[in-house]
Amino acid sequence: MFYDHPRGIPYKLLSVFFVVLALNVGLWASVKSVRLQWNNVPPVPSKVSALWTGLGDEQFAYRLYGLFIQNMGDTGGRVVSLYQFNYEDLAKWFMLAHELDPRSDYAPFLAGYFFGNVRDPEKLRPIVEYLDVASGNGEGQKWRFLGQAAFLARFKMEDMELALRLANKLSNFDNPDLAPWAKQMPAFVLRAQGEKEAAFEMMVSLLQTERENLHPNEVNAMLDFICTRTLDEDDPRLVPLCKDHDL
Repeated sequence: MFYDHPRGIPYKLLSVFFVVLALNVGLWASVKSVRLQWNNVPPVPSKVSALWTGLGDEQFAYRLYGLFIQNMGDTGGRVVSLYQFNYEDLAKWFMLAHELDPRSDYAPFLAGYFFGNVRDPEKLRPIVEYLDVASGNGEGQKWRFLGQAAFLARFKMEDMELALRLANKLSNFDNPDLAPWAKQMPAFVLRAQGEKEAAFEMMVSLLQTERENLHPNEVNAMLDFICTRTLDEDDPRLVPLCKDHDL
């Protein structure tokens, strides 16, 4: 026989409530120190599997995976440093994004300007290789991603051969919007390698063919590079080139 609470709540129900409450408190106490573990970059799915996630819509899938890559590791109250990522696996996610939408700038921008800030230079190689692919034929503003790849190769990886290969590819893009510095990048790398003569010839050739299309400030910057960083003080070409600017 049940004895009711003065307000009509059965004592048995109250007992069940307190038992459940005690179990919840015990469960919380036992798991309060448990945290999600970072198992590093997960395996990348195939394009077919990715499309299933996006309900068959490539753009929807691209956006879903783009947000996933952007927030990878920074969930559950946890923040993961860039150096902790497996960049070989990370690059595979970027390649998947490229398969889903090779025209979008979101994924290569994320790769080059966010993940490209990792301090370990050896981790950058997969990112540089991806940016090379993502730049395509340099149309629109895609050439900028190859410029970023060449920058990473030269200044962070200190791989001059790779930087020169990327810089040559960049300078040969057939794009009227290609910045003057992008065309000059092979000369910068050659100069850094100690190839002064090759850098000199390339810069003079650019001045002879592109001078009319360049802003005067760009011309002055190129002349300064040639005259103060490429030619020696006793070089006979110094006077006509740098004093009279007679090309």
